[in-house]
Amino acid sequence: MLATHEDLKRKIEAMEAKYDQQFQIVFEAIKQLLEIENKPKRKIGYTVKEKVSAYRKDRLAAATNGFSLTSQARKLWEAIPGEVRVKLLNNVWCVDCRKATGICEVSGSVKKGMLVLKGRCTTCGGRVARVIEND
Repeated sequence: MLATHEDLKRKIEAMEAKYDQQFQIVFEAIKQLLEIENKPKRKIGYTVKEKVSAYRKDRLAAATNGFSLTSQARKLWEAIPGEVRVKLLNNVWCVDCRKATGICEVSGSVKKGMLVLKGRCTTCGGRVARVIEND
């Protein structure tokens, strides 16, 4: 592929010599397109970095006492195993931080059969939500 670019570059230089200033702008634009940039490509999406959890398995009961859940939401929440609850609370996407974070000051309800947890980001305090399907 690089050899093709070199061949193309030589042909363009020959045309430049032949057609002088008339097409100078066009030749400059083509040269810019042919230059190879060494900039790293930006990744699409986000990656979750392992970090210290906002909630720990051994302190889950104390942390969730302040939850404001409807009775139906509390039944669904308590049916989830403790280790899964910890993962759910520590893996919420925050639009303000632009990263995965934890959720605190949680209020919850059931909508369309799904548990909806709303609260604050443990990092910046922004509003976050977590929807848990009932499967």
